[in-house]
Amino acid sequence: MLLHACNGIGRLARLMLSDRKANFTVMAALSAPVALALAAVAIDEASIYTERREAQAMVDLAAITAASNMTNVNTAVVTTLTDNGMPGVVVQSSGQTIEPAVGKTVVTVTPGRYVASGANVGQRFQASITPYNAVRVTLKKIPARYFASSLIPTPVIGTQATASMTPQATFSVGSRLASLDGGILNALLGGLLGSNISLSVMDYNALISADVSVLSFVDGLATQLNLTGVSYSDVLASKATVGQIATAMANVPGLGNTAKVALQTIASKSTSTVQIPLSHLVDLGSVGKLGLGQRPAGLGVDASALGMLTAAAGLANGSKQVDVALGATI
Repeated sequence: MLLHACNGIGRLARLMLSDRKANFTVMAALSAPVALALAAVAIDEASIYTERREAQAMVDLAAITAASNMTNVNTAVVTTLTDNGMPGVVVQSSGQTIEPAVGKTVVTVTPGRYVASGANVGQRFQASITPYNAVRVTLKKIPARYFASSLIPTPVIGTQATASMTPQATFSVGSRLASLDGGILNALLGGLLGSNISLSVMDYNALISADVSVLSFVDGLATQLNLTGVSYSDVLASKATVGQIATAMANVPGLGNTAKVALQTIASKSTSTVQIPLSHLVDLGSVGKLGLGQRPAGLGVDASALGMLTAAAGLANGSKQVDVALGATI
């Protein structure tokens, strides 16, 4: 009896060991946790890589903005990063050690001097050397993780960018007359505008003496044309009437009261609806890539108010001739 029972158990064991129908299920059950862990790590690694690239792009933009605002680099960097969705930006000053955390981004802003030379790229920027013409921005942050936070150590994203602003010479465009005749100038300007202009010699002297900041003038044109969030080149790609141009010049900060009133008078008297391509009036070159309100370091662009106005009037007049009886003896 006992021998028979032992033989039966042996046969049953051999049958179970030789049956391979459930092998795949067992192997899948054993390997599933490993596969899920690897998938979690892969997803988080891809997310971290994407977040690092986005952070680098934002640091590049912040460095460029700071280089264009050398007098207030910290504010420029914080504003740029915050406006682009970077959370909790904190500036780390010299001598401080601030560790990044979830929801807190640590940046270091270092002004200095960049010299384009044959030296290695890493040696061209000299920190804290005056006069400043460049900014280095370093960023550290904790990236978002979705699945593998318990499997891999907490990483820190670190990016860096250096931007420099090449100074350009200040220039002024305008003309100066030895003497004025109000009647003649009224006739000429009125003929160009197709309207009756009545300004005094004092008004014309004020317009000749007034230098208008061209960038502030374009800012004013953007307001007249209801353009927001654009660059200077975008504004100059538009068209405006002489009245809008005169109004924009009248609103430029720092303009004397006499010149301001004269420009307002011309704007009100100008009835022409001809729209002038602004790119024919002003060409800012590479400065045009800047956004409205930004000012390049070391560059001031000024123009005579009367020179700008007569140029605009001439463009509005086009190829038409002006027949004016000046009553002058040469």
